[in-house]
Amino acid sequence: MTSTVWQIAGGVVALGGAVFLVDRVLLWMERRGWVYWRKRKGLSSIGMDFAQEITPGAQAGKHAMEQERVRKNVRPADEPPFRIDLDEGVVRVRRAGLGHDGQGS
Repeated sequence: MTSTVWQIAGGVVALGGAVFLVDRVLLWMERRGWVYWRKRKGLSSIGMDFAQEITPGAQAGKHAMEQERVRKNVRPADEPPFRIDLDEGVVRVRRAGLGHDGQGS
């Protein structure tokens, strides 16, 4: 009976040691750039855009935002509300609610 307990305890210790050694080897390989073990390589912005495109939740969110924009009849701004011309030394600021010709919409 006692030898069985010692065999089980020895097996658990050996398994723990093996897991520790495998972890150390994988960390060494990660430092050399061969694998990603504990730290994940981040996705590039292209990868994130692709991941968002294929995710159904992201597609539903984009669709809902587009529908809301159409419902409110809000058009994206054609140009920024201000323009800076360094050559002429002029800053032009468009007032809210006025069109390009300076008249109310």
